[in-house]
Amino acid sequence: MAIKIPPVSEIAKDTYVINEFGLTAMYLLVGSDRALLLDTGCGLTELPDLIANITDKPLMVALTHGHLDHVGGIGQFDRIHLHPADYEMAANCDFERLRGYVDSLGKMGSYDAFGISPDMVREPEKLPEMKPLHDGDRIDLGGRQIQVIHIPGHTPGGLCFLDESVRILFSGDACNTNLLAQNTPVSETQRALLYLQTFAGRYDRMWNGHVGYAGNFLTCCQPDSTLSDLLTICERILSGTAEPKEFPFLGRTLCAYEYGVARMSYDPENL
Repeated sequence: MAIKIPPVSEIAKDTYVINEFGLTAMYLLVGSDRALLLDTGCGLTELPDLIANITDKPLMVALTHGHLDHVGGIGQFDRIHLHPADYEMAANCDFERLRGYVDSLGKMGSYDAFGISPDMVREPEKLPEMKPLHDGDRIDLGGRQIQVIHIPGHTPGGLCFLDESVRILFSGDACNTNLLAQNTPVSETQRALLYLQTFAGRYDRMWNGHVGYAGNFLTCCQPDSTLSDLLTICERILSGTAEPKEFPFLGRTLCAYEYGVARMSYDPENL
C-alpha cells in the first residue's frame, strides 16, 4: 500500500526531518517557547495538521530559499521569513512547473513508494506576509538559539540555519553534494562557501533540503567532506584545472564538475 503521510524522523532531541514523499525535506525544531519550520515543501502536505501531532507550540516558518520545491506550501501560513533577495522568487512560484517537478521525481521513484500525484499541488488563495531574515540574525525558540547564515550561490537569498544546541547545520540547497549554482558567478559561490567554512567548528552534522530523494527512504546527513569538496571544485574551476562535462539545462548549456562526494553545476560564461 502506498504511503500517503510524509515520513517524519527525529534526528536529534526535539528536531525532526519531514520527508515530503521524496520531493523535498523540511525540518521542525522545537524549543521551550515556540517551534521553527524550515521550508514548506511542494505543498502536498497539510503542514499545520502534521505539525500539530508533534507540538502545540506557536510556530515560526522560515525558508532556506525561494525555489518552488521549498515554497509550495507557503499559502498554508499567514507569515513566512526569508532573505529579501528571494522574495520575488517565492511570491511568483510557477505552480504548473511545480506539478511538473512532482511528476519528474514521481517517475524517478516517488510514485512507487508514495500515494501522490501532481494534482495534489494546490495554488494558494493568498500569499503570506513576507518578513526579512538576514545574515547574523538569531531566532530564539526558548532555550534554543538558531543563527541565520546567508550563503548565496544556489539562489541570491540562500540561507543556512545553525543550531548549536544539537550541533547541526541546516544547509537547505546552499551547500549539498549536488550543488546547482547556474545563475551565480563561481567566484561568488566560492566566497559564500568560504564564509560558511568559518562556522565549521560549531556543528558536527549538516542536513540539506533533499534527503530521502525520490523513492529512497534513507534520511541521512551529508558526508563530512561535502563543504571542503565543493571548495576544491570552485578552486579548480577558477584556476582552469577542472575538466568539467557540459550538459543541456533549460535551453542553455551548463558545466558540471565532480570531486570527492560533491558535484557542482555552473555557467561556464559566469565565473
